[in-house]
Amino acid sequence: MAGDDITVHVEWLARRLAQQQVDAKATEQHRIMVSNHRVPRVPGHVRDLNKDAYKPGLVAIGPLHAGDAEYRLRPGNRLKMTYLNSLISRGHPDPTQHLAVIQGYIRLVAAREQEARAMYAAEDVDNIGAEDFIQMLVLDGCFIIEHLVNVALGQEEPLLHATPFGPTQLSVDLILAENQIPFFVLVDLTKSTRLPEFGSTGYDPPVLLMKLVQYYLAGEKGRDMSERLPAADGVSHILHLLHAMVTAARTSWEPPDRIQDGAVLEMAQEAARLLRRLPLLLLVPLLYPILPEDRRWGASYGREDLASASDLKRMWVRFKKARGRRTGKAAAGIASVLGPVPLAVKLVHEDRLRLPQLRIEFRTAPLLLNLVAFEQSSEQRTGPGDVSAYVWFMTKMVQSAEDAGVLVAAEVVQSSSAGGSESKEEVARFFRQVGAASEVEEEAEKSYLGEMLGKLRERSHHPLFMMWADVQRNYFTVPWAVVAEFVTLITFISAILQTYGSFKQK
Repeated sequence: MAGDDITVHVEWLARRLAQQQVDAKATEQHRIMVSNHRVPRVPGHVRDLNKDAYKPGLVAIGPLHAGDAEYRLRPGNRLKMTYLNSLISRGHPDPTQHLAVIQGYIRLVAAREQEARAMYAAEDVDNIGAEDFIQMLVLDGCFIIEHLVNVALGQEEPLLHATPFGPTQLSVDLILAENQIPFFVLVDLTKSTRLPEFGSTGYDPPVLLMKLVQYYLAGEKGRDMSERLPAADGVSHILHLLHAMVTAARTSWEPPDRIQDGAVLEMAQEAARLLRRLPLLLLVPLLYPILPEDRRWGASYGREDLASASDLKRMWVRFKKARGRRTGKAAAGIASVLGPVPLAVKLVHEDRLRLPQLRIEFRTAPLLLNLVAFEQSSEQRTGPGDVSAYVWFMTKMVQSAEDAGVLVAAEVVQSSSAGGSESKEEVARFFRQVGAASEVEEEAEKSYLGEMLGKLRERSHHPLFMMWADVQRNYFTVPWAVVAEFVTLITFISAILQTYGSFKQK
């Protein structure tokens, strides 16, 4: 057909539109059937609070950042081709065999292209051609597998280490919510790859891949978690697996009972604390009535508010770090910043609050923020996820540098920065940063923390504890506490001398 110097190839155009229609229908069917844990973009209102926490700093994985032309991603893109060659060379030293292996990779990924596309929003992948999409998944998948193998075998990666902070940045990039590819792509590529170093293990490729990812994310701790984790076909992507690992660690942890926790020593310490507080307790009835209304508890906290760490400490709540099993081996992997028992928060014996040891470093904020983003992106979310609830709770605990100091002293929080007041203020800023992304305040009671929150609120609104906290906060600073302990010591010594004198007179 021709007219006005325009030629339209009707038959070719009709075939192309018909094929696009079939492809679009197949993709939508897959999108309906696919797991709830897709790879969505982080909502703009959440991203704006922490703009750099969701962007890859070294390697773009998957389609959402594949088009980023930023300078920081160029070294990572060059690494992918090198890692493809080294992965294939493990089982095929002869370079003439590499083409056949790559062809096999492409056929595997092409067979599940529509299923892979369904893991992303249509607007993020519709403009990527089939060839480019398949090539991207092959390159990214092989890169991830080769890196996992290198870490498990303890093999050096000079090209990765040539980039400043390369391994550390890559450990962050691989768990970003927008930097994921379908886990089944990794499984299929592993099945088609010869890995002679692991031939004697007897693991099937999906099991081997799961173990490699677990070890990478959690170090030696990951070796003991296989039985509590989903099967490979139930995992959507690496971030999904990481989330399963930290929630499994929480649900399987129980605090030590009172005997194991040193009951006799604890009772002696509690008696000593009570003795030191005695002079202050005697002053509470005298000082509280003259305290102005605007300085009392009700002026700072509402009925549903949760007291911060420093105020809970004034109410005799003791903070203890949750301890995991002793393996004798140092923790490794990005999950190590969440401590031996991630998310393990429990109130025991009414006054002892067990919290996981959180290590604040370069990787901590992006780890927490992307786990929260993953939870909030679930299409069937019925309540706050475990990580979202934990972040919200810790943000309530740390409202100031004083609160940060309480948790640092209890070894619940570790900061890589130097000590002192500046370090405590940095810890407080950290929790304000990550807490802004956790939108679960109204749903917190539905989380695993619900029962504990109720007990802490009851304690913080008990009249005696409220008065005790108000008097301490307003009247007694560190010098007063020292004086009180000195008075207690003098009183104790005087009582002993008087007792000794009375016996001597007899």
